[in-house]
Amino acid sequence: MPNQSLTGKSAIVTGATSGIGEATAYALADAGAQVLVVGRRRDLGEQVVSNIQKTGGSASFYAADMHSVHDINSMVETAVSRFGKLDIAFNNAGIFDRMNDFHTYSDDSWDDMLAVNLTGVFRCMRAEIAAMLTSGGGVIINNASTVSHRGSHRAGPAYVAAKHGVLGLTKQAAIQYVQHNIRVNAVSPGPTETPVAAPLVSQGPAAVAAALSQLNPTGKFISPSAIAQAVVYLASDAASMVNGSEIVLDGGQLALL
Repeated sequence: MPNQSLTGKSAIVTGATSGIGEATAYALADAGAQVLVVGRRRDLGEQVVSNIQKTGGSASFYAADMHSVHDINSMVETAVSRFGKLDIAFNNAGIFDRMNDFHTYSDDSWDDMLAVNLTGVFRCMRAEIAAMLTSGGGVIINNASTVSHRGSHRAGPAYVAAKHGVLGLTKQAAIQYVQHNIRVNAVSPGPTETPVAAPLVSQGPAAVAAALSQLNPTGKFISPSAIAQAVVYLASDAASMVNGSEIVLDGGQLALL
């Protein structure tokens, strides 16, 4: 049976200095991939690289801001230069804002949220696909969300719109490039235990269950490592027939009416 080894593969992970991105950088390296750890915070990014190297993995850091098309293009060029090719890309970097009413939502908030969460993903995919076309193929995984499918009481309108758009980009690229040996899929996490959730987590399991039980039937946060393992699967030969699809990790949230 096909396995999930990524030995000899190269990968980019954006937003890799914490949370889901950090966990995925570790998981891809553990599976054998060389990883370009991408983020804005050099100190945190270099610590992730050091952690990977201490366990025998291969990684390097690249500082990039997803607002910048120059940074994004240079990120992909750097991966190809360092590794010889680009096999895997996990477009994870994103920003979040709390719920704001449509009638008070500012143009600046809208523009910033879409610049990173949608335009940034598009620009990453554009550069990654171009690189993969020259090397015979690859795999792209986008970090979408359960709010790619519905509205949210927690997130602002631009975040919800952007995440819907990420699924659209995923499906569009998947059908356009499958004949070029490029697969494009997404992961869609529910509420995840990242640093943003730390204040709630610190209150203990009962507080977490009370806050999440109406949203997530398990009453638990999704762990970044669970999402990371889904990314490894999608990047591997075990998922060779998975294209234009997504893995939803939400404890059953989307099954609720």
